[in-house]
Amino acid sequence: MNLFMPAERVLYDRAYYLSDEAKKDYAFEVAEEHGVDVGEVLYSDELMKEVRDALDRDIDLYLDDEIANFDSMLRELKCGDDPEHPAEISVVAMGSVGRWDVPSRGLVAANSLRDLIDGKSSADALVDCQIDRIVDTNGTFSIEASHHDGTAYLDVRLISGVSFDGKGFRLGGERYAPGKMDLDDFHILLGNLYDVSDVGPCSLPHFAERAYGAAQESYRFGETVFDIYCETSGTDKPYKVMVSAGETVGKDAGTRFASAEEAKAWCYRYSMRELADEEKKPVPGKAASAAKKAAGCSAGDGTGDAGAIKL
Repeated sequence: MNLFMPAERVLYDRAYYLSDEAKKDYAFEVAEEHGVDVGEVLYSDELMKEVRDALDRDIDLYLDDEIANFDSMLRELKCGDDPEHPAEISVVAMGSVGRWDVPSRGLVAANSLRDLIDGKSSADALVDCQIDRIVDTNGTFSIEASHHDGTAYLDVRLISGVSFDGKGFRLGGERYAPGKMDLDDFHILLGNLYDVSDVGPCSLPHFAERAYGAAQESYRFGETVFDIYCETSGTDKPYKVMVSAGETVGKDAGTRFASAEEAKAWCYRYSMRELADEEKKPVPGKAASAAKKAAGCSAGDGTGDAGAIKL
């Protein structure tokens, strides 16, 4: 059954680089480089070694690229050009880590995404972990990881007015060294701020939108994808919807909206019309024709099959 739901934007997927699909994709690239047919690549030990070497390189390279691009966005926000994010801004993440004995939940703060992943933060949440997926869903930024004992999941957000380093943390411009406020109290405070994203100092990263110009929000209904963009043209209806379905990619819906919520409501109504069309009962003539075909009869007047039952 098709459901109207947020559409994931997968920024990194380790499983892809280990898949047969990736081998074929990279084989096509190697074939183009050497000016040969892809079949020749697939049956050549030497050329397939190039494919495997490229996959081994890119499986970590593209992860590093996403981390670097996130931190580049963070540095731009720290410049103070965005009034919602003052110069003192950090990464805060909440999630769970499954270990052999018991899964644990918690919160961690770091000055950058790289510090968070490398364990240079208020807690090493991803110790011994391998990053499996990074996903942006309508502004959220989630990290899925795994290790020999289980899995880990972190929901990453930005927090203004807080920073963390090896000397302690800053809160509202004042440094708190160990003893002035302990780390447990610090995490409790961060947890209270974390739970009110986009209201106060904690906010969703909107990384794909900021870094790549992706849609502010995206939704999916079956094979149909709705991308909601905000055009900064000074109009009172700055939001537009681009619809992708089948071979049609990014077709402007032609209607403008005052808010993302209004645009989303339009996308939902559009989806429900599609659902209604799919659930319409066939007209009697079409139903009869379908029944005849299912019975192995002709769809004409019945003369093509002497034993046919006329419907």
